[in-house]
Amino acid sequence: MNRTIPKKQQYITCFSAFNHMRINRHGYMSPCCFVPQIPKVPQTAQLWNKKKGLHDYWFNGLNMEYQELFLESKFHAGCGVCKKRIEQNIIPPLNEYDWNVEDRMKGVASISYPKILDLEISNLCNMECPMCFGHLSSKHAANRDKDIDFGLNVFDNDENLDHLIEELKEFIPHLEQIRFVGGEPLAHKGMFKIAKVVADIKPKLKLQVCTNGSVYNKKVEKLCKENNVQFSFSVDTVILEEYHKIRIGGKYEQTYSNIDKFRNLVGKDNININTTLMHINAENIVKVFEYSLNNGYSLYVNTYSREGARLIKITPDWGLHLVPFDIKCKVIKQCKEFLKQDLTDNYIVQLNKVIKLLS
Repeated sequence: MNRTIPKKQQYITCFSAFNHMRINRHGYMSPCCFVPQIPKVPQTAQLWNKKKGLHDYWFNGLNMEYQELFLESKFHAGCGVCKKRIEQNIIPPLNEYDWNVEDRMKGVASISYPKILDLEISNLCNMECPMCFGHLSSKHAANRDKDIDFGLNVFDNDENLDHLIEELKEFIPHLEQIRFVGGEPLAHKGMFKIAKVVADIKPKLKLQVCTNGSVYNKKVEKLCKENNVQFSFSVDTVILEEYHKIRIGGKYEQTYSNIDKFRNLVGKDNININTTLMHINAENIVKVFEYSLNNGYSLYVNTYSREGARLIKITPDWGLHLVPFDIKCKVIKQCKEFLKQDLTDNYIVQLNKVIKLLS
């Protein structure tokens, strides 16, 4: 089925609803992770069940509502986070992301399957990183955040998980990438069961696993041999003292040793360092760039956010407003010096992001 796209139209609000689907651990389906995935009026995410699952959401359900609004260059009620960040100049207008407009608009013109699927299977996690919270960490849910109800992991139930996997068989042939997020995906059986089905149907399909680097075992080795896997390691510092303040429950030497083992299995081109810039690690952030560059890894810098009263109450204020002015100036200078090297676009973009965030 094809749409008629006005020739004058240079961009749409967002491409997420056309090529991207996310399902969280409660079963809420939405275009991206910024959409509130909770019961809400107006509806911003659609709840998965065995009668109305992935196919219904994508082709008949709420996703079609997002698509129609985006085609009119409008925001959906679920787009509040991005809308606010654009208004505050934290991120540029979404049309500025459309560096490949012509090809992307071709994709919008037809109603077809998503290319990217985000799966947040569970909040099962073996760490208690202070900036995280119970929705994404079972350790926090059991300890620091135990007085807050973060709901159930729908896919901890074997029957629900198996039903979801059956639905995925329709989508897998059309996907280009599945992203496993958590929690710690490598600690949950669901990720391995889904990966096995992917290996049977489309073994070259890219599986991106966001991990804290603490889990390495025979199941992981088998995953890497049977699937096309890329790992994104959530590490925020190469300084021992900072690591143990941030990644509580993790072991510094074990984590970096495991990253080396993963590299040996999948190659350096399939390793990404995913770091969050905060007050606590800002002074040494350039050392993370140095580590990544020296090992041939790609790198992505996240911004630290405590949006919402609940997060403000339970998480520490590690915002960049706490970084002393002289430290900001020092790090900005280091970033500019780093930029004088022959770097890939990935490093140039991320270094400039750090400069902007600290300016």
